[in-house]
Amino acid sequence: MVQLLSQSRDSPGEFRSPKRRRIATPEKASTSGAGTAGACNDEEDEGNCCPICFDDWTTSGSHRLSSLKCGHLFGQSCIEKWLKGQGGKCPQCNAKAKRQDIRVLYAKSIKAIDTTERDRALQDLEKEKEARRKAEMEAAQSRLQFQMVTEENNRLKTELDRVRQQLHASGKGSVSSALGSVSPTKAGSVSQLSGQFNIDRTIKIWEAGNCRVMAYSPSLATLVVSQPSTSPLFPGFGIRKISAMDFKTSQYLTIHSKAIRDVSFHPLLDDGILLSCGLDKTVKMTSVISNAVVQSYDTQHGVWSCIWNWDDHNYFYAGQQNGRVLEFDIRNTSEHVQELNTEGSRSPIVSLQYIPKDQQASFRPGGLLVGQLDRISFFERKSEDNFRLHMLPLEGNLTSLCFEPITRHILASFRPTARHPTTRHQVCEMVSSNISTDPTRVDNACTCHIIHTFHGGRTQSVLSRSTILPHPQDNSRMIVCAGEETTSMVHLWDSGTGQLKQRLHTGGVVVDICPISANQQLYLAALTEKHLRIMKWS
Repeated sequence: MVQLLSQSRDSPGEFRSPKRRRIATPEKASTSGAGTAGACNDEEDEGNCCPICFDDWTTSGSHRLSSLKCGHLFGQSCIEKWLKGQGGKCPQCNAKAKRQDIRVLYAKSIKAIDTTERDRALQDLEKEKEARRKAEMEAAQSRLQFQMVTEENNRLKTELDRVRQQLHASGKGSVSSALGSVSPTKAGSVSQLSGQFNIDRTIKIWEAGNCRVMAYSPSLATLVVSQPSTSPLFPGFGIRKISAMDFKTSQYLTIHSKAIRDVSFHPLLDDGILLSCGLDKTVKMTSVISNAVVQSYDTQHGVWSCIWNWDDHNYFYAGQQNGRVLEFDIRNTSEHVQELNTEGSRSPIVSLQYIPKDQQASFRPGGLLVGQLDRISFFERKSEDNFRLHMLPLEGNLTSLCFEPITRHILASFRPTARHPTTRHQVCEMVSSNISTDPTRVDNACTCHIIHTFHGGRTQSVLSRSTILPHPQDNSRMIVCAGEETTSMVHLWDSGTGQLKQRLHTGGVVVDICPISANQQLYLAALTEKHLRIMKWS
């Protein structure tokens, strides 16, 4: 006779059947009598049930609340039996577990609250707080900049009055007045013009080299030269100020964290604001009077060139490494207002020049000259935010562009190529014609004609910048100045005769050339990586 004893719950097989009971419908559960006390079939009470036996866990005794190191909760006796019979794995996540991992928890009740919405709301709140802090910081910076500009303007009034009085007393004139002080000669006397540039002095800028660009402010009689920082404790790149009154160097200002590619003063304003751009993906406005950066703009790419708008001093342009040109409005202190040259070549913008409108000139339209390594284009400014693209028929590997405002001629310099084995410096005249059939509407087609082409050496490895200026004795004739890399010289051509007039030693490869007028005297500054060579007209 076999007597059936009370069922034992020590067998591991006993822990498999409850899983089938868990998915039973409420109707089946009610009919099967599972609603007895101690059972946890209500979904709301599942958080208080042992997931193995589906009975409530207790605060004491063998079925007290326990957990494994993975974090899942069970009755202590149930999980001990489970680990003993199921190969040492958590019944919830199958993570490896052993009896030593069981931890008794002391809690009267446990209830999991869904905080997804609350957590999301807290994240949104933090984002809003961060945005508010950022807005408050920007507002504080704007107020500080406004205060600095206001104070600077007050200083400017006094400083500029003093500078003008000093320059007036010394006979200081602008570049154009100095160049036009001698009346133009008559036709037929071209070969009788005399005078030449002679080396006046050499100024050491930075022994370690890496000087690159220059800009001159006639109103302040100040020349600025880009160079690396002079202190290893404060790395970066900035400008060295040089007075054109005595050609003595003064302060150094750190502006950019990486190399400066271009600098520019506004040609018509006497505010002492220097526009600069660099490979640190920023464009900055710096007051050379107060020695402080007054505005900074961030870009997505390194900036190779920059120029002011001559027609509207609120705008300036920055040419990026990816071939796009950004238009900025200084009244918008956060970002650019327009993008130009968005189609076509992605070659870097090596040079920008602005041609102002002139209703009295033969070429009247105004706009932006954009020089890339592989092409030159002219963006005619139709209105404040409307430009029209004109491609210019100039080919070659461009190194620099220069605009001469008196004759409105442009100078384009090119590296040697397989088709053109020498460096070329082409003087061009901008021309336009109205192609509109409506007499009341102006629709310009702009292009350029090559007037002179001057040839240099057969080697050019750096992006050297050349310049063009009126002849000191005849405003109708131009002097073209360009560096010659092979011989470390500056070559000067006379457009009146088309001949190479002078070769001046510079002691290094010329990277930039800038005309200077001070004390009723014309100078030519040639910059190498380490030195500045000053040449005086006599």
